[in-house]
Amino acid sequence: MVWRELLAGLRGKLVTPEKLAVTLSKLIDIVLIVAGAMLIYALARVLARRLLKVTRARRAATYINVVRSIMGYVIFFFVLVLILRVFGVNYTAILAGAGVLGLAVGFGAQTLIRDFISGFFLLLEDLIRVGDYITVGDVEGTVEVVGMRVSKVRAFNGTLHVVPNGELTRFGNQSRGHMRAIVAFDLAYEQDAAKGLALAREVAEQWAKDNADEVIESPVVAGLLRFGESGVQVRVAVKVRPGQQWAAEQGLRLALKQSFDAAGTEIPFSRRVVYLRSDSEAGPQPKS
Repeated sequence: MVWRELLAGLRGKLVTPEKLAVTLSKLIDIVLIVAGAMLIYALARVLARRLLKVTRARRAATYINVVRSIMGYVIFFFVLVLILRVFGVNYTAILAGAGVLGLAVGFGAQTLIRDFISGFFLLLEDLIRVGDYITVGDVEGTVEVVGMRVSKVRAFNGTLHVVPNGELTRFGNQSRGHMRAIVAFDLAYEQDAAKGLALAREVAEQWAKDNADEVIESPVVAGLLRFGESGVQVRVAVKVRPGQQWAAEQGLRLALKQSFDAAGTEIPFSRRVVYLRSDSEAGPQPKS
């Protein structure tokens, strides 16, 4: 058969002891390259983890994912180049072509490049870290991952939002510096406003003493901010440590409510006053 003769000829040319030895040598080189790359990657991860321990825990958690990603890309690139070299491929021409192709793709992937550049400066300037509570547009939650291209934010209801770093041009970070616990309430018009303000100051100061570890500055009671439908608005503000503002607001509300109930100070509910009058009180009616 012609096919059998052709296969036998090819086998005789390709499957020879010399060629098998060369192929086996190349396979051994590839295995050694991959094993060496895996060892280098593992050692680099351990070294990066130890170096990042000198920083604060949240900053280390932020940078460790980025360092792993960059190391993985770099090691993969060098492994690919070494494997091409084993097979005798002219990788310099491939790299030159890849550079031209990357330039062409770059013009069509400006959004992707913007995300990477934004991620670089977010990390360089330490604007957000893992564990920070941020607000980006209608997304609000705790940062779980800060990468070079995207960041991941976990909302209170458990939804994980993936936000491209290019969209983090304006955001609120509620985990830096200090925050304020703000509690606003109304005093009924029938109440003595001065006594109500004095009671609110007393309660706020006592709460601040009981929670001295969370409070940065003494509470401020701003009185009679506006006249509402059922009462006058009062506001209590306390500067607290970041992340403690929600618990502080709940504690203040409870303390104020209990003290007002004990003192008989009324926090009003919405109400309307309706005046009724008869036709005789309304004056003469126009004739048709």
